Amino acid sequence: MRAAVLREPKTDLVFEERDPPEPGPGEVLIRVRACGICHSDVALQEGYYDFASFPRVPGHEITGSVEALGPGVTWPAAGARVGLPWLYTSCGHCNQCIRGNEILCPENRFTGVNVDGGYQEYMLAEANFVQPLPDGMGFAEAAPFMCAGITVYNGLKLARMEPGQKVAVIGLGGLGYLGVQYARAMGARVAVVSTTPAKKEKALGLGAEVFISEGASTAEALAAWDGGADVILATAPALAPVNQTFNGLAPDGVMVVLGVGEGDVQVAPLDLIMPRRRIIGLPSGSRHEMRDALEFAARHGITSEHTPFPLDQANEALAATRENRVPSRAVLTID
Repeated sequence: MRAAVLREPKTDLVFEERDPPEPGPGEVLIRVRACGICHSDVALQEGYYDFASFPRVPGHEITGSVEALGPGVTWPAAGARVGLPWLYTSCGHCNQCIRGNEILCPENRFTGVNVDGGYQEYMLAEANFVQPLPDGMGFAEAAPFMCAGITVYNGLKLARMEPGQKVAVIGLGGLGYLGVQYARAMGARVAVVSTTPAKKEKALGLGAEVFISEGASTAEALAAWDGGADVILATAPALAPVNQTFNGLAPDGVMVVLGVGEGDVQVAPLDLIMPRRRIIGLPSGSRHEMRDALEFAARHGITSEHTPFPLDQANEALAATRENRVPSRAVLTID
C-alpha cells in the first residue's frame, strides 16, 4: 500500500510502499477512501505539537470502509462505511472519560499526530472509536465533518447558543463554511467576517444576513449589528481576528477560539469583565458529540465544500492549505 509520511517536522511528505497492517484485538482495518486536510496537519508539519511523534502519517479527517476485523471485534461489520476523527482513543477510565469528555483524557491519542492517520491507503483504528457515516453522505463529502464539522458544532453547543441569537463566524474556509450552516440550522442569525470580499456572495447564499470585511473596524461593525454578536466562532487559523472582533461581542457574549495561529489572544480586562464576556476554546470533541454532529448534519442537509486531490498530490494539497490557496476544504481521495 502507498503511504505519505512526514519523517520529521519542517520537511515534505515522502511516499513509502508498506504492507497493509494486521488489526489486533479491538482494532479494525480501514480502507481509506478520503482524508480531509486540516490546518492542524500544517501545524504538525511545522513542528507546533510537542506531543507529536515522528515519522508519522498525517491526517485525521478520515472516511472509508472496514476491510477486516481484529480478534474480539463484533462491531462495526466488515464493509461498513465509517469515519475516524482527531480523537483516536482514550483511556476509558479517568474522570474525563467516564463523564463523556474523552477528548480531555490525559492519556488520549490523536489520529495523524501520535498514531498514523489517513494519508495512506489502509490504516488501523480502534473499533470503538470509529463513527458510522450517515446514509447518502459520500466519503469525500463526509471527511471534513470528522474535524471541521464536529469542531464548529461542538463550539456552538458549548457556547450555549440559543435560537434567535446572533452568531458571527470568522472565516469562510473549511470550518467556517460548516459553521454558518450549523448555526443557521440551530436557529441563529449569522454574520460572516472575512478578509476576502469575494466571499460575500457565498456567505449570503449560505444564509448569512451580514458580511463584514475584516479589519481595524471589525468590532465596531459587529457592535452595530443589533448590539453585537452573542457568539463569535473564530475558525480562521490566526489570532489577530480574535483580538479585532472581541469588542463586537454583546454583553454575556462568548468568543469560541477554534483556529490555531501565531501570537496571543489579547483582551483588556475591563472589556472582558464589565460586559461579562467569556472566551473558550476546544480541541474537537468526544464520540457522542461526533455522532450528534453527523446526525444533525444529515437531518438538516448540511454539506461540506471540498476540493479533491489524489493521494500522490498530498504535498501540493498541504502547501495549498498552508497558503490558503484552496477555496474550500482540500480532501485527499483514494480510489
